[in-house]
Amino acid sequence: MATATSPITGAGLKPAGMKWPEQIKYVQELAESGVKLLPPQYIKFEQGQALHEPTVVAPPQKLPPVIDMFDINGASGTAEKKAMLEMLGSACRQWGIFQVVNHGIPPALLDEVKRVSREFFDLPMEEKLKYANNPVTYEGYGNRTGVQEGSTLDWNDYFYHFIRPFSAINGQKSWPHQPEEYRTVISEYGEKVVELCEALLSIFSEDLGLEKKDTLLESLGGDEELGAGYRVNFYPKCPQPELALGLSPHTDPGAMTVLLQDQVSGLQLKKDGVWIPIPSRQDALTVLLADQLEILSNGIYKSVNHRSTVNSKKERMSIAIFIHPEGNKMIGPLEEVVKKSGRSPLYNEMTFNEYRIFIRTLGLKGQAILSSRVINT
Repeated sequence: MATATSPITGAGLKPAGMKWPEQIKYVQELAESGVKLLPPQYIKFEQGQALHEPTVVAPPQKLPPVIDMFDINGASGTAEKKAMLEMLGSACRQWGIFQVVNHGIPPALLDEVKRVSREFFDLPMEEKLKYANNPVTYEGYGNRTGVQEGSTLDWNDYFYHFIRPFSAINGQKSWPHQPEEYRTVISEYGEKVVELCEALLSIFSEDLGLEKKDTLLESLGGDEELGAGYRVNFYPKCPQPELALGLSPHTDPGAMTVLLQDQVSGLQLKKDGVWIPIPSRQDALTVLLADQLEILSNGIYKSVNHRSTVNSKKERMSIAIFIHPEGNKMIGPLEEVVKKSGRSPLYNEMTFNEYRIFIRTLGLKGQAILSSRVINT
């Protein structure tokens, strides 16, 4: 892998030499110890700042749309399909996020995914530590993003591993052996989510006016090399939730993210200068567009800036599958999109391996990492 020069810091980023800068302290362990005050390294806001920026609880008509795949597939009729496709295209341009229902993944499987994922965090610490991760690939059990010393930390623990490409899984060596059904359940769920995302990429290609339906998928590596990672975020009860965040503001570095949430709210997105809470919806999946789709579409689609809050009453869990390009794939604005739009390329080209080094080194930085790809004109 080539060493990337960060357009943010100007410093060489060398993933092979990265190490966690401080001893890992797991948030679940802190919470279960009965701590009453938030440790200083987790304090993001001063008392009374109300999480820094305004939060607006939007009415349903001012929330990201709910996309019904039953209509998208034409089952309700031609007019309904056309209306839903228009709604989806608008969501990609205006929001960068939407929720999907009738997606074809059985509710019973979603329940099993939540169960086996949550049960991992109920394991004894010595068992979980067998999977302690490192900042080079992030695979395993961890609780921080970025290796900058002295960074303010997020109030969550996570487990991360690859689902695709199959060659990267290497026999699922980083997948937990407990709970017993974990590997079977997550394998099935992962493949169904990848199928859903490949269908959405085909729809996006048509929406962008591309000649071939598989253009976006092929730009990410095609079915054989398309990447996918699985991350369970666990947010324990927080003693002072008004001072902390579960995940700092960020855009996702890949192409798109499919989020399965429990019924505890916490996801927020930033739009027009305010943070908008996104309600959990039973049996729905939340799809977030990420940086590589914004780059490929030359800014037509939006990578959504989002964060997670925490609370003192309930723990929360969210499960993300990140769809991303094959690591060595060079990603830049599609020539076909550039020609159709009549405007110059807005972003420079870079392999995904080079790009994701930034977030693994610098941590979550709002829209700064994506903005660093913008070509100065």
